[in-house]
Amino acid sequence: MGIARSGIVTLTTDFGTADGYAGALRGSVLAAGRGTTVVDVTHEIPAQAIAEGAFAARTAAPSFPPGTVHLVVIDPGVGSGRRLLVIADHGNQRILVAPDNGVLSYLLDDAGVFEARAIDLDAFAQASRTFHGRDVLGPVAGRIAAGADPAGFGPPAGELVRLAPYREPVGKREGRILRVDRFGNLVTTLQPVGGDAVVEVGGIRVRHRVGCYAELPAGEVGWCVGSLGLIEVAVRDGSAAERLGARENVGVKLL
Repeated sequence: MGIARSGIVTLTTDFGTADGYAGALRGSVLAAGRGTTVVDVTHEIPAQAIAEGAFAARTAAPSFPPGTVHLVVIDPGVGSGRRLLVIADHGNQRILVAPDNGVLSYLLDDAGVFEARAIDLDAFAQASRTFHGRDVLGPVAGRIAAGADPAGFGPPAGELVRLAPYREPVGKREGRILRVDRFGNLVTTLQPVGGDAVVEVGGIRVRHRVGCYAELPAGEVGWCVGSLGLIEVAVRDGSAAERLGARENVGVKLL
């Protein structure tokens, strides 16, 4: 059974908003899919930061209606031999469009049954080799949002480039900092376990478990289960990253 379309295309890119690239991408989606609604998730992913783009897309996508097309363009390999993908995520009833460089990894971690196709670039012979977002991915996303069959854009893709999973299995007690958000909170790859476990970050033990950030006394460090269902370390009215000297990919443990 196919995926009924919502008519929505989301955009997650590292284009920024100063140069017109984000606008050109939006225009290419709208030109290919008349009547499509385009929603900007963010264009402020740091340049070429694939994991950050994967995190932003994973954070936003579940809030959209079934049948939404999620277009993610963080593409440091543009113009090279890297592939461009269309993925029908049947488990979550959404469609993903992006380069095959791992930027869809965190969405695919939750996908269940999905079908991936490699876009046939011969059908886009006039595309600029420096702007596949505008000339290939945007038009593909727009056409799919308007009802085109994802399977019609190319052959099965086979094995995909994947990042390490964004979350550890339930019960695992060692992981890493997945993301330092703009508030300085440390989003880890660990899922909660029963009881009041101690979270160790870079050798520093964080004992105070709370239900939300506001339950911490001002300036105190603690941990909670965040909106993604993952353990987060935070400082009330401050930055846990600064307080603990932590950064992404630093190891964390549950004790």
